Amino acid sequence: MGKLFFPKTAAGNLVRNRRFFFPYLLTGLLTVAMFYNIAFLNWHKELRNLPGGGAIPSIMSLGMVVVGLFAVIFLLYTNSFLIKRRHKEIGLYNILGMSKRHIALVLFWETVYTCLITIVGGLAAGILLSKLMLLLLYKILFFEVAFGFSISPVSIAVTAVLFGAIYLAALGRNLLHVSLSKPVELLRGGSVGEKEPKTKAFLAVLGLLTLGAGYYIAITTTSPLDALMLFFLAVLLVIIGTYCLFVSGSIAFLKGLKKRKSYYYQAKHFIGVSGMLYRMKQNAVGLANICILSTMVLVMISTCVCMYLGVDDVLDTMYPHEITYTQYTSPEEPGDRSVQEEIVNMAVRKGLEPTKTQSVDVLRLTSNVGQGADFMPAQETNDLSDLVYTEIITADSYAQITGQTLALAPDQAAVYTTESDGDWTEVTVLGRSFPIAQWLETSPTGTHAAYSDRELILVVADYAALEDLFQRQLEMDNGQGQLNWEFSMDFADGTDQQAVMDLYDQLAQFTRQTQEIPDTVASRTAQEQSFYSTYGSLLFLGIFLGLLFLMATVLIIYYKQISEGYEDKERFRIMEQVGMSRQQVRTAIRSQVRAVFFLPLIGAVIHLAAAFQMIVRILSALSLTNVSLFALCCLGTVVVFGVGYLIIYRLTARTYYKIVR
Repeated sequence: MGKLFFPKTAAGNLVRNRRFFFPYLLTGLLTVAMFYNIAFLNWHKELRNLPGGGAIPSIMSLGMVVVGLFAVIFLLYTNSFLIKRRHKEIGLYNILGMSKRHIALVLFWETVYTCLITIVGGLAAGILLSKLMLLLLYKILFFEVAFGFSISPVSIAVTAVLFGAIYLAALGRNLLHVSLSKPVELLRGGSVGEKEPKTKAFLAVLGLLTLGAGYYIAITTTSPLDALMLFFLAVLLVIIGTYCLFVSGSIAFLKGLKKRKSYYYQAKHFIGVSGMLYRMKQNAVGLANICILSTMVLVMISTCVCMYLGVDDVLDTMYPHEITYTQYTSPEEPGDRSVQEEIVNMAVRKGLEPTKTQSVDVLRLTSNVGQGADFMPAQETNDLSDLVYTEIITADSYAQITGQTLALAPDQAAVYTTESDGDWTEVTVLGRSFPIAQWLETSPTGTHAAYSDRELILVVADYAALEDLFQRQLEMDNGQGQLNWEFSMDFADGTDQQAVMDLYDQLAQFTRQTQEIPDTVASRTAQEQSFYSTYGSLLFLGIFLGLLFLMATVLIIYYKQISEGYEDKERFRIMEQVGMSRQQVRTAIRSQVRAVFFLPLIGAVIHLAAAFQMIVRILSALSLTNVSLFALCCLGTVVVFGVGYLIIYRLTARTYYKIVR
């Protein structure tokens, strides 16, 4: 054999098998381009220097890890599909006299060509698209676009090494597969597995249990902190349940239909059930992959879009006032209220006219638990779901916030809580009891960036009661409580934002630094760009990964349609020979293809619906409490994805029908 025999044979194989190799090469090329771009943004120096740009590298680093893991898993998965489809071809090479060493050389050269096409082509495409990706990110973050074009040598090197290692691992798997297989087994590869699939009751039951457990966790978890802790456990259980039910549960269901003779022995049902039975055996894992990937796209896109569109809601929750100056006080360090006048004078000197000022004393207890009307510090035995977000303010502070006056005796309190329907006569906090003089219909301090959906807002008569409660929590060795004096200012709409920023910077230098806990200043305007940078980066990453997972979904669907097309071609011919008309056979095959094709989409929508409540809790922990906005984002994402899924079906179905005919 000449020196060029193996390279030429490998090149010819790629051309002859282009129906299989072209999507694989295109997917690899696009994955390389996408990984380069996420790495390019991670190491882009200009992004780090932008206002609020400190969070961008961390988010892009997470994106690199996700895309890298995805590339390893998915490219090895699709490579295993390709080598399986070529069993007969490789077996024929062996029968015709090529040794396994010769076959290994052919596979080696195929891998070399694959690397050259995907890595070199992907890097070239990635470099050309990098500026577009940067412009898109700038647009999302509301940054001014910088001129110029740059290439990241570090990103090129990391991308080349990663994907070179992936294709080397794929080659190793292929060589091991060929070396362990016998020529006769390879020649029969396409015909293996034609027996009726067996029902695996254990897997079916395991699937129901794990899926039910995942749904139960997602639906019943009410605490935002619990939701954060249990989310990945619920995801893992749902993934296990999805694979088990597609692999075994679907077969058990179809066999149950087969046992119903009155249903099964009808022409349209007979072909559909038997065809789907064999499809589930051979393609259950692929269908489960499509379902999981589709769920990831739906959850990721809807959540990231909701977070980005809800930035203003988050800012309103976390920063209800334009400027808030906070003093952390204690009996030993009562604070200096005289700074209030100086803060207002600073604003006036900046040309700012406060439309509203507010002076509030507040005690926040972040680790309280409630047992009926008794609220005490949490113990080690308490769960996160036991925590009750607690705020205590004075009647004067209540009047400052609401403009309404409460007439409270020294030992009385007004109460807003999620823990009672108004049937308590008194409430006990940190061992001190307060007769309830009035129930409040709404929280006077507004929506909170709370870690719990359980809440207690207590209005006491005066500062002495507030100070007494603070002293009690110190004596109970509960260092989570903090007594604050907060002075807030708001300005009219259209106020010069730069003047507000200048005031914020001046107040940051003005804060007292002599205390154990120094004073702080917060500003909605100052935090706005940082929030848009963080949430905008998450939106960009969500769209980026969504497109990546969608590409994987398309490729799996394409390969599934091709493999089923070649398998159904022979079945199609046999059905016509036994007397069924072409139209009857075509209708039966089309109905079962549609049923199997849209099953993963239905499963993905069900998964999203089950996860809805848990994601809402997680978003509330991130200060986003607009449930209707998230519902609209989920609905919009499902509609758009469903339309795209239908388009994918029609495009890949054409390939299927061309093969069958």
